[in-house]
Amino acid sequence: MESPLKYRVLAAFAILASAGLYYYQGYVLSRDNFEGFFGSYLLLFGLFYWLWLNRQNFSFNHFLILSLSLRLILIFALPALSNDFFRFIWDGELITNGINPYAHKPDDLISFGGFLDEDRMRVLYHGMGELSQQSYSCYPPLNQLFFVIPAALSDTITTQLFIFKIIMILADLGIILVAKKIAEHLKININQIWLFALNPFIILEFTGNIHFEGVMIFFMLCAIYLLLKNQWIFSTVFFAFAVQVKLIPLIILPLFWKKLGLRKMIGYVGLSAILIMLLGKLFLTETFLLNMMGSVDQYFERFEFNAGIFYVIREIGFMTVGYDTIQSVMPVLTKIILISIIFMAIMRKYKSDQDILISAMFAFVIFYGFSTTVHPWYISLVLIYSVFTNYRFALIWSFLVMLSYSAYSEDVFAENKWLLITEYILVGAVLVYEIIKNKKPDLLDFQFKKLLGKDNG
Repeated sequence: MESPLKYRVLAAFAILASAGLYYYQGYVLSRDNFEGFFGSYLLLFGLFYWLWLNRQNFSFNHFLILSLSLRLILIFALPALSNDFFRFIWDGELITNGINPYAHKPDDLISFGGFLDEDRMRVLYHGMGELSQQSYSCYPPLNQLFFVIPAALSDTITTQLFIFKIIMILADLGIILVAKKIAEHLKININQIWLFALNPFIILEFTGNIHFEGVMIFFMLCAIYLLLKNQWIFSTVFFAFAVQVKLIPLIILPLFWKKLGLRKMIGYVGLSAILIMLLGKLFLTETFLLNMMGSVDQYFERFEFNAGIFYVIREIGFMTVGYDTIQSVMPVLTKIILISIIFMAIMRKYKSDQDILISAMFAFVIFYGFSTTVHPWYISLVLIYSVFTNYRFALIWSFLVMLSYSAYSEDVFAENKWLLITEYILVGAVLVYEIIKNKKPDLLDFQFKKLLGKDNG
């Protein structure tokens, strides 16, 4: 049925207002203007959710065109909320000049002669920040190949950023198309994927701020779709790609065994390991692997941001021993994460393919719940899996996590504890409510009777 004129006018206003707000976010706002940022983000999120609530008036292609068009608004905008892109370009420039990014820290290279004396390289060096300057690259080899593309095609930072943004938009397009196939396989409403693809959180963090979680999610969804279709050998290829963009997909690998069974699971792990190692051979020797992993460890040991449970533990440490206990607490938290995910993989019932997506969502909730660093774009991993479930706490988290950017509103980095408390209490409350509501068919439906040797019925 044709939408009434009143609705079409409102929808047009919502779309035009969203376009204007994206322009404001991308080309006008500065990182230290948190009030302007969050105020406009609140409006963007409200408009996005209104459009989604009226999804019956949109076709799949309408939403697809809208989501791509909003991303194109940011195509020439400099990333305002993250400086990671400086290191991306730096690593790409090193590789195109025959230098392995795992072999030298920027601090070691900047004093050398040659191309490192160029103004452009010094801009990249100073832009990446102190922690990155003092570390080997922490980005896996396939991610490095994506860094090479802009460096090989252009020698200007603005053009390289443009190429990065094209990559981000293509990855998001891939996510939308593969997510549609997964939704159709699970026989759920395909409009749920727009909670991810039209979400201003995703548009700003991936296209706006150039975070490669989008590329990794595309590969990960391809792996999961092929797994659901019982094409597990081809699935391992995309799983290896995902891991070699970001290491984080490894934590959900144990969740596949209920779908595969023991014999195929052994094959999946073995073939994935071979492919991951082959991709690693692009840049990694044993020494370079240790350098990369050392940088990853150093990042988590030296940087704390927007943490949940860890901050509670840290405060207890200050009160009891008088100092930050991150180095002694992190190994314990890591074990808790691993044990929890393995327990869920073994004990949680597998009744349908949707259970893989539900388990993956909660695996990332556990991981980031205990992490010392939770940058906003990390929540994209929780959000993407949530769209295939009945849980909506991740949608709320994708809104509230942006409160963490208040830390950059002052000259000196300082987190606002009251905003963090607000974020985690509200997200935690909705999460607990939804777990209780869905406890029988979902998360808490464990196989305790089977463990005890009784019939599971």
